[in-house]
Amino acid sequence: MSSLPPEPAGAPGEATPGATPTPPPSPGPFPSPSPAQPVPGLEPSLPAGQATGPGPPAPSTEAAGAGGPPSPPSRASEPAWAAWQGLLGLFAWAVGTFVVGSIVVVGAAAAGLTALDTDKLPPGILIAATVAGDVVFLAVPLAFAAITARPRLWHFGLRRTRLWPTIGWAALALFGWFVFSTIYQAVVDPAGEQSTADDLGVNRSTTLLVVGGFVVIVLAPIVEEFFFRGFIYRTLRNGLVGKLGLWAGVAVAAILDGLLFGFVHGTNTPIAILPVLAVLGAAFCLVYERTGSLFAVIALHATVNTLGYLGAAKNSAPVALAFGVVMILGCITVPRLIGRGASREAPAAA
Repeated sequence: MSSLPPEPAGAPGEATPGATPTPPPSPGPFPSPSPAQPVPGLEPSLPAGQATGPGPPAPSTEAAGAGGPPSPPSRASEPAWAAWQGLLGLFAWAVGTFVVGSIVVVGAAAAGLTALDTDKLPPGILIAATVAGDVVFLAVPLAFAAITARPRLWHFGLRRTRLWPTIGWAALALFGWFVFSTIYQAVVDPAGEQSTADDLGVNRSTTLLVVGGFVVIVLAPIVEEFFFRGFIYRTLRNGLVGKLGLWAGVAVAAILDGLLFGFVHGTNTPIAILPVLAVLGAAFCLVYERTGSLFAVIALHATVNTLGYLGAAKNSAPVALAFGVVMILGCITVPRLIGRGASREAPAAA
């Protein structure tokens, strides 16, 4: 046996001599796919009575499988979804949207509500097909994320984060996009505009005006951000960061996601306007990257759609502003409630 005495333990917070220093986490709220690291600054609030500060960490009070993200310090990193999951998910979304849309149209024709050879679907049928497609926007990410791990809402960014920095990043992105959009339209002078509002028949009746406002300002921002930023961007980011490095991977992933976002809107948008939507989608990715919160980009998306609805639908101010304000306030308050609930309802450790 060795006669050397054991080395004294260092003071809390000090490195032990001879120990290998732990590298600092990479910038941004999302951990790199490898090695797994906790997300700095986005940990949920600790339950009442749990000690903080230097010294041995207290055991986590959140059992595996609970609804919220694991409490520090035992929090595991977010699932490292692979790029192939996102690409297959994108293909599945395209097929699923076509299938459910066709089912709605064929069912409406069978009921005598429309004809299969109609060039332009009646607004009610188009709204039903749009809502059915939105369900696919939610189902596909959940299904393909489950390949890696059981999906949780916070995996997709539906989580609490710091309020004022989030508002600052969102405001900066919105301002930058408005500047780009103004310059682009002044230089290119694109003809035409999106036909979504007209296709939904929002100028035909008050009922369609309200329903159309709900679809455009409430439903579309939630499901599209869940799909494009919460899932597709994350899969692209995970695949590219390991090959290109953090910042180059984030930039390329944001550009690709923005292009996909613009392309998907090409069915009801003139080609000359698609670059504006692509830049908007890329800006949403960067806000999500910096804040880690999908609520931030949902609020931004709802704001942009509110302004667009005001210009496309006649006498829409009461409807558009009501939906827009509710969405913004909801994206501010719901994360606060999620954070409190996760702390208060955490089960006791076994």
